[in-house]
Amino acid sequence: MNYRKPFFVLLAGVLLLSAAPGRSQTFENPSIQGSSSFAVITDSRTARECRPQMTAYKQTLEAEGLPVYIVSHDWTTPEQVRDVLRKLYAENALEGCVFIGDVPIAMITKAQHLTSAFKMDERDHPLHETSVPSDRFYDDFDLQFVPQGTPSQGLFHYYEMSPDSPQYISCDIYSGRIKAQKTYGDPYKQIARYLEKAVAEHRDATPFDQFVSYTGHGSSSNSLIAWRDEQQLLDEQFGDVFSRTHNAKFLRYSMQPFVKESLIREVRRDDVDMMVFHEHGMPHRQYLSGTPYVESAEDAAAEMQRSLRELARRPGSGRESAAKRAAEKGLDSTWYNRAEEPEMLRLDSIADLRTGIILEEVEAIAPNARFVVFDACYNGDYREDDFIAGHYIMAPGRCVTTFANSVNVLQDKSAFDLLGLLGEGLRIGAWAKNIHILESHVIGDPTYRFKAAHPELDINSMALKRNNGFWLGQLDNAIPDIQNLAMIRLWENDYPQLPAILLDKCSESPYSVVRYNAFRLLESLNGPEYKQALMLAAYDRFEFLRRIAVTRMGRIGDEAFISVLIDVYVRDRNAARIVFTISEAAASTNSKSKRQSRPISPTRISTMPGRRNRSCSTNSSSATSSRPASPRRGRFSTPRASPAGGRPASVSSRTAPITSTSRNTSPCWATSRFPRFCVCGWPRRWRGSTSRCGAMKSPMPDANCSPAATVHRNWPKRCSA
Repeated sequence: MNYRKPFFVLLAGVLLLSAAPGRSQTFENPSIQGSSSFAVITDSRTARECRPQMTAYKQTLEAEGLPVYIVSHDWTTPEQVRDVLRKLYAENALEGCVFIGDVPIAMITKAQHLTSAFKMDERDHPLHETSVPSDRFYDDFDLQFVPQGTPSQGLFHYYEMSPDSPQYISCDIYSGRIKAQKTYGDPYKQIARYLEKAVAEHRDATPFDQFVSYTGHGSSSNSLIAWRDEQQLLDEQFGDVFSRTHNAKFLRYSMQPFVKESLIREVRRDDVDMMVFHEHGMPHRQYLSGTPYVESAEDAAAEMQRSLRELARRPGSGRESAAKRAAEKGLDSTWYNRAEEPEMLRLDSIADLRTGIILEEVEAIAPNARFVVFDACYNGDYREDDFIAGHYIMAPGRCVTTFANSVNVLQDKSAFDLLGLLGEGLRIGAWAKNIHILESHVIGDPTYRFKAAHPELDINSMALKRNNGFWLGQLDNAIPDIQNLAMIRLWENDYPQLPAILLDKCSESPYSVVRYNAFRLLESLNGPEYKQALMLAAYDRFEFLRRIAVTRMGRIGDEAFISVLIDVYVRDRNAARIVFTISEAAASTNSKSKRQSRPISPTRISTMPGRRNRSCSTNSSSATSSRPASPRRGRFSTPRASPAGGRPASVSSRTAPITSTSRNTSPCWATSRFPRFCVCGWPRRWRGSTSRCGAMKSPMPDANCSPAATVHRNWPKRCSA
């Protein structure tokens, strides 16, 4: 992307641009000049009903030095919105936008490879369920979409990702969405109140020095090591900001039988800047904790009874399922036969409510944390009339911005990338732009920022710079995430000496966040330095990086990694996730004589920025992209193999790819597709196995597998003995 400093024409009033016969788009131009700009995209009625609040919002941002356009229209297609954004980006250096009110929602199919976890058969399920609501339609101009052929349904418009599109995400601008919630009444009064709150919080910006993180049941595989590392990362990213007592809290589901009330107290605190929920979720609920730990036989029996009653209430065969599970444990029907009694329904409902936060509670909670991250499924599903992230920003309280996912999401991932830049005053949207996946969204004001710890940096202007010379000078910046941003910018610009720089960072940096970022960039480059980085990362003190490294070693299958995997397996026995991963990797290794070398296969499609040295077309979404049509490397991906099976299409000619060996005739093949079965047709016992049952549940060796009564329909058709 080539930023050009625009000269804005200062114009009081509005400008009408023709959009279609009989219709017009209303533009209210900025009242200041600037090196970038921002756009408020809204519908005509919301613009009328909330005019004073939108004007105040515009004036507030311009007081911060950010020129603002307000564009209103009775939008009928997403292409109309995208064309406006493209034009502003090309002519006025647009850096971001916010959608307020009734703005079309792009529903995307044929793009599940760009999601972290969402996988649903588009042939067998309704279109609305298999589509991903995604504002990547608007903020990544190079992605290409074609209409799906299904008529629009209200705000919902259905598209397929074009096979000619780049197959990775690289946002050109940032975006946010402000949507009224049905249960809160008049949508225009809601939006007006919200904008008044956002203006007040902009004017009362606080430093980033109060932080709360909660890790729910099942997050990061319940790993205590991963939970501890989160605290280490925060110390790296924010220096001594959190050295004082109690200004950073790391809570965990196991600290209390029911942690809900403690979390409500935390999110209500008036001084909390950011709160993170690592949890499970649905549009209507945050699942905070699971079945509580019990210390007595009586409590264990009560929990078993409640579990069986819940199972018995399921529609269809719930009663039969409860009977079967009870019989397996030697229990009779008295353990669940009161499931439909009113008193049992009431008690079980109360017990269930203690494990999560539901929509109806958010208004009374009145969240005060300015920025809330929902590292959870569906909490940001803005297809719904009401959803958790939307309720948080529209409820009373000081919460102005959230970061949430519109469909289910992989939880076991790096969640704190570049987070230290928020402490330097980077706008939340500009932070999110660098880490987006298809399903992630800023719900609320994307321009909100905390008071900068080092205002002399002017981080928002810095983040827009593209000059290699400038970023080379930032590689040793005292702030680790500025080092990370420097590496990303050099990567985007194809800086030729970057691999050596990244390898040096992997080897020498004292910061886990820097070593991790350098490793992932080397992975995307896939040169000879990547193999060296894998060897280093396998022994890194950061558990997540160690686990990513041994996972990649298993997928690559290079026999040079075998001794490293064995050594790490022996040394790191207390890191259960790493032991598990190495056990799976062992199934992908075989004698060299049985292997056939091939290029490394992709591990992930990019979710991070791509190269920016390209122009931007102002054509519609189906126009030819300025980015090459063939898949190109992304920051968090390994190269895709070429159709001919030779050099991966995205590998630079200056480096040779790492080669891998194909999985061949292993008796049982470990793979994430078959988490509970040996692929030869031998279901593993629940305690797991490290030998013939490849996908194990625990690291304890146990080679016992029982013969399968039937063959699972997804098993491979052939497996050698």
